[in-house]
Amino acid sequence: MTPLGNPRTHFWLTLGMAKATGVDLNAALYEAKITRSDYSGLINRCRECAHAETCGAMLGGCTGRLESVPEFCLNRTTFEGLAA
Repeated sequence: MTPLGNPRTHFWLTLGMAKATGVDLNAALYEAKITRSDYSGLINRCRECAHAETCGAMLGGCTGRLESVPEFCLNRTTFEGLAA
């Protein structure tokens, strides 16, 4: 079993990916589109990802909105659903 990534790192990666794809996780939580458990699940799912360095580099160079959620993102389905 692969160890989970750093919670702080993946918290920021999750927020960064959400923002880059036009998703406001705080609004989704407030509007009951996701639960607190869903929110923490997004971060924990991100912690399982083997592409944290790629994701961080991509988000670091992102100056606008991404056209789509990257194929490798384990939270892709959720982000796509919330962005719709």
